[in-house]
Amino acid sequence: ITEYRHKDNGLTVLLLENHNAPVTTFMVTYRVGSRNEAIGHTGSTHLLEHLMFKGTSTREAGEFSRLVALNGGTENAFTSQDYTGYFQKIARDRLELVMELEADRMANLVFSDEEVLPERDVVLEERASRTDNDPAAQFGERFAAEQFQVHPYGIPIIGYEHEIAALTTEDAIAFYRQHYAPNNAALIVVGDITADELRNLAERYYGPVAARDVP
Repeated sequence: ITEYRHKDNGLTVLLLENHNAPVTTFMVTYRVGSRNEAIGHTGSTHLLEHLMFKGTSTREAGEFSRLVALNGGTENAFTSQDYTGYFQKIARDRLELVMELEADRMANLVFSDEEVLPERDVVLEERASRTDNDPAAQFGERFAAEQFQVHPYGIPIIGYEHEIAALTTEDAIAFYRQHYAPNNAALIVVGDITADELRNLAERYYGPVAARDVP
């Protein structure tokens, strides 16, 4: 594995070369998970994961996913207790595209009540179907709360229903600005690219993204 850190903004880049086929997997991880949420604001990490697929100052809502699909790629994202990840699997000659797209939403995410409130309802429905309607999931949530009584691992990653319902657009914007920064992130690449090639692309698209003060 090759690793380097950008000298100006602190971004970490990790590469595992694999030249067996002209494909790559590209991931951006942010060092923020449910354990970083403020009291009364559980679900912030997961809601922001959904909102990252909305628009930026240069691209329309949904354009990110459309471009990945049009170029033959697949994508997804996930939230955990300790970090949030976004990844794409795509042909080597399309890697630059997804790196550019991820850099754009790292720095330029834009959303309003029109995007946030419906997506908040989606998260509430996700909680209802995956947790509230599943006895095993309910047990797991209660078990974690007992196991980690004075630690944020006892908080469900998706959040508590009443706290999700109370999250606002302002909350989401503040959480984004607080945690989504190159010095709080890592690029992880596996596939058909060399360290020098990746370094050049990372410098081109992520070098201009300024570091922020993070907790």
